[in-house]
Amino acid sequence: MEREKVVDCLCERMFVNNDDPVILEIWDELTMLLSENVLETIDFLNDCTEEQMFYISEIIEDISYNVKSREFIDVLYKLCEKYPNLKMESDVMLAESYMER
Repeated sequence: MEREKVVDCLCERMFVNNDDPVILEIWDELTMLLSENVLETIDFLNDCTEEQMFYISEIIEDISYNVKSREFIDVLYKLCEKYPNLKMESDVMLAESYMER
């Protein structure tokens, strides 16, 4: 995973309106980047800001489906505690269900 590319995608996402169809391309690219190497992704998530995590949370289920990693899910639960205002618990629970498939 290339941190710079992830950060660039997140920056681009921050400036794209939710109704803009380009958002789907950004989500796809972020999902691909954050699914490449689960350990690097975990490291990135541990260092990300609340705002970055807000935008990553939009695709958490897709990343989880791709990586199917217990360590990844554990980090997500920690991030729920770290950033309670994001209210990601239901997203993380759904992501966790992918571990069983």
